[in-house]
Amino acid sequence: MTEPVRRPWPCLLVVLFAAFMDMMDLGIVSVAAPSIQRDLHSDYASAQWFMASYALAFAVLLIPGGRLGDIYGRKRVFMTAVAGFTVVSVICALAPTAGVLIGARFVQGGFGALMVPQVLAVLQVLFPATRRGMALAAYGTVMNLAQLGGPILGGIMATDNLLGLGWRAIFLVNVPIGALVLAGTAILLPESRSDRPLRLDVVGIVLVALLAGLVSYPLQQGRGAGWPPWMLAALAAALPAGLFFAWHQHRRGPAAALVPVALFRRRAFVAGIVLLLLVYTALLAQQMVVIWHTQIGLGWSPLRTGAASAGWVLGLFLLGGFAVALAPRLGRALLISGCLLVAAAIGVLSEVISHDALGFWQLFGCMTALGCGLGLVVPILVDLVLAGVPKRDAGGGSGVANAVIYFASAVGIGLSGLIFFGQVAAGGDAHARAQEYRVRDAGAGADDALRACVHDRAGAADPYRIPASCRTPQAADPVVASAAAEALRQDFADSAAGSLWYPAGAFLAAVALTPLLPRGSGADAAGAANPTGARPESDPAGPRVDVPLS
Repeated sequence: MTEPVRRPWPCLLVVLFAAFMDMMDLGIVSVAAPSIQRDLHSDYASAQWFMASYALAFAVLLIPGGRLGDIYGRKRVFMTAVAGFTVVSVICALAPTAGVLIGARFVQGGFGALMVPQVLAVLQVLFPATRRGMALAAYGTVMNLAQLGGPILGGIMATDNLLGLGWRAIFLVNVPIGALVLAGTAILLPESRSDRPLRLDVVGIVLVALLAGLVSYPLQQGRGAGWPPWMLAALAAALPAGLFFAWHQHRRGPAAALVPVALFRRRAFVAGIVLLLLVYTALLAQQMVVIWHTQIGLGWSPLRTGAASAGWVLGLFLLGGFAVALAPRLGRALLISGCLLVAAAIGVLSEVISHDALGFWQLFGCMTALGCGLGLVVPILVDLVLAGVPKRDAGGGSGVANAVIYFASAVGIGLSGLIFFGQVAAGGDAHARAQEYRVRDAGAGADDALRACVHDRAGAADPYRIPASCRTPQAADPVVASAAAEALRQDFADSAAGSLWYPAGAFLAAVALTPLLPRGSGADAAGAANPTGARPESDPAGPRVDVPLS
C-alpha cells in the first residue's frame, strides 16, 4: 500500500542525499586509511578492516535490507537506517582505538545496507515509468559526484587537519547530512510497503554471514598471525558452508528463499558472478596498492593521493554514458575492450612504479586511462550479467550481483594486503644488501645495522612504529638511516609494481569469461517493463542497487 505522492522531486532529493552519504563514505575512508592507522597506532590488518568491515556488513545485509523495507515499511526502515548511520558515524569519529573503529564501521555498513535498497525502491514508488528516466539520471549523477568527491574530500580533511580534527572529520561530515535527511524524510516521504505477506530468512542471513566470515577473516588476518592451522581450516570450511547454504535455500523454495537457487543453474549467470568477483577484487586491490605505496612508501599526503587517484572517476565519467547507450547491441564487445584497457593501464602503472618514475601526473594519467576502461565496464556489467535472467528472478539476481560486488571488495582488500605486504617483508633483505655500498665508510658493523633495521621495518605490522634495531647508535647514523630509508622506498616500489600484476591478470581473466555472457544487455527489453531495474512488488528477493565501489 502506498500513499499518494504529490511532490515527488523534493522526496527524491532527500533520498539522494542519503545515497550520496553512503557512496562518499566508501571513498573518503580508503584514502585516509594510512593516516588513521598512524594516529591509532594500528597494524596493516587493522587498517584493511577499516574498509573491509563496512563492505562485508553491507554485502551480508544488502538483500535482507530490501526485504525489511517491504515488510515493515520503506520509510520506517529508511529513517532507522539513516539515524543509525549518523549516530555510528559519530562513534567512528570518537573511536579511541582501532578495534572500536572497526566495530563501528561494521555496524555502519549494516545500516548502509538497510538504507541504500530503500532509495531505488522509493524512487520506483515516487515516479511512474514514464517519468522515471530523469529520476534515474539524477541518481546516477549523484553517485558520480560522490565517487569523485569522496577521495578528494577525504584527502583534504586528513591532510589539512580541519578544526584540529584530522581524519575524524571525515566521519563527522555525515552528521549534518544525516540530520537533514532525517528531517526531510519525516516531513516529505510517504510510507510504502509490499501488498502481500513476506517472510525474512533469518537462517539464510546467518549462513551468509558465516560464509563471508570464513573467507574474509583469514584473508585479512592470516599473514599477520602466521597462518595458524585454524585459519586454514576456516578457509577450507567455506566450501561446505556454501553448499549447506545452497541446500537451505533450495529447501525453502522460490517464494521464501533469500537467493533464487535456480539462477545458479544458468551458465551465463554463474560466469557473470565469477566475473564480478574478478573485477571488483581487482579494482579494490589496485586501489589499495596505490594508496599504500604513495602514502607509506613515497610519503605523499592523503590529499595528493586522492587528487591523483580521482583520474579514474574522470575516465569513468567520460565513457560511461557511451557504454550505456551501446550496451544493448555491443555490451560484450564493450566489456572486453574495457577490461583490456584496464589491464593495460595497470600494466603501464606497474612499469612506471618499477622505474621509480611515479609522480602526480604520471599517476593521474594512468588512473584516467584505467577509468576510461572502467567506463566501458562498470555501468553495464550488472545489466550484462542479468541479461539472460527471467523477469521473475530479476530482483533476486540483481540483489545477488550487488551483494557479490561488496563481498568482492572486502576480499580484494584482504588479497591486496596479503600480496603486497608479503612482498615487502620478503624483499627487505635484498634491498638492504643493495644499499650496503653506501655505508662502507660509516664504521664497523654499519652494514649489519642497516640489514637489521631494514629487515625489521619491512616485516613490521605497523609501518609507523620504529623498531629497536633502527634506534641503535649505528642505525641512527645519518648515512645508515638514509640508506635504510632508500632501501625501504625501493622495497615498497618493487612490491607495488609486482602486486599490481594481480589486478591486471584478474581483468585479463575476466576477458576470458566474457564470451559466456549474453552478447548485449537486456536494457531495451527489460527497461520497458521495469525501467528502474528494481524488483517488482511481487518479487521478494530485494531491490537492485547497482552501486560501483570507489
